[in-house]
Order: sequence, then C-alpha cells, then structure tokens
Amino acid sequence: MTFSKPLLSVIITSYNSGNLLERCLESLRDQKTDKRFEIVVVDSSPNGLTMGIGERFSKVRWYQFSERKFCGDARNFGLSVTQGEIIAFIDADCRAEPNWIDNILKAHQSPHLAIGGAIANGNPNCFIGWAAYFCEFSQWMPNTPSKPLRDIAGANMSYKRKAFEIFGPLIEGTYSSDTEFHWRLGRNGHNLQFHPSMLVSHHNIHQLGKFLRHEFEHGRSFAKVRMISQGFSKWRKWFYGIFFFLIPGWLFLKVGSRNFKNRIYLFYFLKTWPLLMLGLMSWSLGECVGYLVGPLSPRRETSFSNGEIN
Repeated sequence: MTFSKPLLSVIITSYNSGNLLERCLESLRDQKTDKRFEIVVVDSSPNGLTMGIGERFSKVRWYQFSERKFCGDARNFGLSVTQGEIIAFIDADCRAEPNWIDNILKAHQSPHLAIGGAIANGNPNCFIGWAAYFCEFSQWMPNTPSKPLRDIAGANMSYKRKAFEIFGPLIEGTYSSDTEFHWRLGRNGHNLQFHPSMLVSHHNIHQLGKFLRHEFEHGRSFAKVRMISQGFSKWRKWFYGIFFFLIPGWLFLKVGSRNFKNRIYLFYFLKTWPLLMLGLMSWSLGECVGYLVGPLSPRRETSFSNGEIN
C-alpha cells in the first residue's frame, strides 16, 4: 500500500509541556480540514514525562531525547524527518483554531516563502500572563492587518520547505533562532508575511519569578544572536550595553502604540502596564549582559538526510 505525501508538516517542540501539549495536539486533531498533514513532536522532557500523552495520539510521530533541546535544535530535527512541502511550527503551549491548517495552505498559494499568523492570549484571567503576553506577542495580536514584517514568532509560523533548502537550517544552541533565520531571509529579499487568519492562542507564564527570569534569558540570547547576525563592531556592542537603560522605555512605547491602534486588548494593557514594565526591564538587563559579556557560538548545521542532522 502506498501513501500520498502530506501537503503540510506540523512540527511541535516540547519541554515539560504536560497538559498544554495535550491541548495543542487536541486542537490539531480537531482541525476542520480534508487536507492531509502530518504531526511530529520533538520532546526533550526529562524522564519521559510526556510519553503518556503521545500514546493517546496514535497518528502523531513522537521523537524523544534525553537532553534538553533548544527550539532551533528540535525544529531542525523535525525538518529532517518530515515530508511536507509546507512546514508549520506551533509551540506546545499553543492551541490552533479549527481552520488553522486550511488557512496556512491557502496563504501559501502565494509565492511568499514565510508566512506567520496572529497569536491570542490563551490564559486571559492572569495579570502576569497578560504582561508576559505583551512582552512577547504584541506585534501579532488578533485584529492586526495583513502586512509584511521583519519578524514573526515561531509559535505560529509557516514556511515553504525550500526556504530551509536555500537559506540553511536554524542556528542551534540558543534562543532566538527563529528571529535570526527571519533576518537571514530579509537580507536575501524575502520579507515575512503576516496573515491574521492563521490564529493560535498562547498560554503564557503566570508566575512572576519565572516570567522575569524568562525575559532576562531571552533578552540575553537575543543580544548575542543579534551581535553575530548583524556583525556588531566592538564600539556598537559597548554602546548598546552601556545605554541599555533606554531600551525598556522604547519597547514600552512600541507596545503601547500597538495597543492603542489595535484596541482589542487595550483594557488589559492599561491594567497590567506596571508588570509589563518589569518584564521589559528584565529583558533589557538581559540584553545588557548579552552585549557586554560577548557573543555565544550557536551551532548551524548544514544538511538534512536520513532522519538525522548532519
């Protein structure tokens, strides 16, 4: 018996995702589509904590690793074992709307190599969750019009496979690998396209300490990846590091401007702005450390074959 090649491959990276991963898989199982797609989970949770979830979704292909993998590492592996000409990334803590698959395939009837979608707040009853949401996803709120963008979160992103065949895989060993890949596309004349019809809901961090640590680590990784990707000179690195205290205010103005233009979540922005400022300050401190400590050496693999990264 022969099977037709899937039109689309969905890759989910997971680390200690628990019931959030289960909800993500349920949202994919319940898609209202007649198109053939495959789902691959690349999980690096310790002690096989999520394996029981995989047993409840027989059509999901599950790859378990004992060591924790960054998103770029896990997504590169997912690319090596999937077949679809369209690749979709969704985070384990997201839920896809029922028409997500069809809307991705419809959007990719255009020539664009990379198309991302809107991200809604999946736990709206938590103030810390709102602050985390605005720190991470304010550029891609529901109700935002379709337009080209320089970056879109990997939590809801899709590509034609040839984007990776032409421009290489994601860098590894760090956060912000999706952002670096998007900058790479932009430098080669391929802007990302934003389509709000491709909608997911993201479950955000709801513990203050974890939220602030998360922002710090992501800010530090962003700075290090940015220095490498954009070829920072010694003087530019020190300039950004010394004047890091200007970053929170600038980011806050950008987030506020988006909310006043969009208005869908304006009430929650006005209610949670002090927590948002704390998060932006933590992110900016992380950026400062990233610039002043110096660049890391993220890994970029060169090819995919036989289900392994070479």
